[in-house]
Amino acid sequence: MVDAIILAGTSKPTELTVVEMVDNKAFIRIGEQTMLQYVYAALQRAAGIGRIAVVGPEADLQACLEDQDVLIVQEGKTIMENVERGFKALQPTGYFLVCSADIPFLTAEAVEDLLSACEPFTADFYYPIVARSDNDKRFPGVRRTYVKLADGEFTGGNLFLVNPACLGKALPRLERLFAARKSPLKLASLLGFAFIVKLFSRKLTIAELEKRFSELFAVAARAVISRYPEIGTDVDKLSDLDLARRHL
Repeated sequence: MVDAIILAGTSKPTELTVVEMVDNKAFIRIGEQTMLQYVYAALQRAAGIGRIAVVGPEADLQACLEDQDVLIVQEGKTIMENVERGFKALQPTGYFLVCSADIPFLTAEAVEDLLSACEPFTADFYYPIVARSDNDKRFPGVRRTYVKLADGEFTGGNLFLVNPACLGKALPRLERLFAARKSPLKLASLLGFAFIVKLFSRKLTIAELEKRFSELFAVAARAVISRYPEIGTDVDKLSDLDLARRHL
């Protein structure tokens, strides 16, 4: 069984949270449930998922997930700190899944498919990617950020599978990458200028991305192509929320 951590930490106010009058988008309601409840339900139903921990504002989580078999963990100041807190609370003995709380389309089938695709669990870090063609078929007209590779156009998922043995050495480096994600210059300094040039010229392959990630974080990393766009369709904008309310 694979334990799971749901990241439901509070971030800075956005147009989405201001319009919906919440401090944390995980608690935005879609129909009768919050986004967090949709994600928790999908993981709870998925075969192969064991214990579930949710990291966020403790009092709000307790009210939202009352009477659920879940471990509630008080949030820290950063995403990486929240991953670490969830890990320390669960103390998983095997691979564990990390999932964001803003993917209400997530299904048990999508989670099961990912776990199956990662078997026999020989790498340290598994990250799902979704082809643009699959995303456009499931959610036509919805804008997502795609990376254009030699293998095709892909968007990233919002969950990943981790070997606990690699967490200690990978977390500090992941923190650096996350901090630099919005600065091309900082990203180039981390990834290398030649790597960035190859990426923008669409000559980079999935295998080369895996290799570079593995080198940077001293872990064996694998990208997993998922057939389920639900894992990459998060709710960040008002248009995303409108989509979720129409479909769900």
